[in-house]
Amino acid sequence: MPRHTVRVLVLLAALAATGCASDGGDASSDGKAGTPSPGPTADVGHLHVRGGGALADDWDDEGLLGENLPVRSDLAALWQTVLWADGYLDKSRIDCHYSRATRRATRAWQSNHALPADGIVGQQSFGKAARRLVRRDGLVVFEGKRHDVPLRRAEDGRYLVEDAGRYKPLRRDTTTLTVCARAAR
Repeated sequence: MPRHTVRVLVLLAALAATGCASDGGDASSDGKAGTPSPGPTADVGHLHVRGGGALADDWDDEGLLGENLPVRSDLAALWQTVLWADGYLDKSRIDCHYSRATRRATRAWQSNHALPADGIVGQQSFGKAARRLVRRDGLVVFEGKRHDVPLRRAEDGRYLVEDAGRYKPLRRDTTTLTVCARAAR
């Protein structure tokens, strides 16, 4: 199947993650398995999906996503976009809601990427996905197995996504994208 570069108009970013730990599949940013990853409320200055330096470690501190955690967020849309780009989720399922379908797709993705298939997205899952970020034509691109996803990284490190004709920073603590508002109706 040929690789398609897709300009995804709406995607990604935020989650009011709680301090819940996964069942060991994704460790916290301090590397201690079973220790909760800090959510955005633990670091008020980290309300956006952000990176710096090497692209490969940009997403490993974004918090947690999972069925028993807060499930509506721009960050859920980012993860759903990764799943879509790799062929695990239909594009119509990108709705900023970490649903059962998203969890099932996540478990399959984790299993196929040699990660514990617990359905909780944290440091290991986000980190594995971030290893496929590359610079191309002034953008940061997630190179999916079926689709590429273009993003921008601002000078201050915030990730931006094209949404309704303009680039918006991706929040971790709320839904801000057009796709999120449409899905909530």
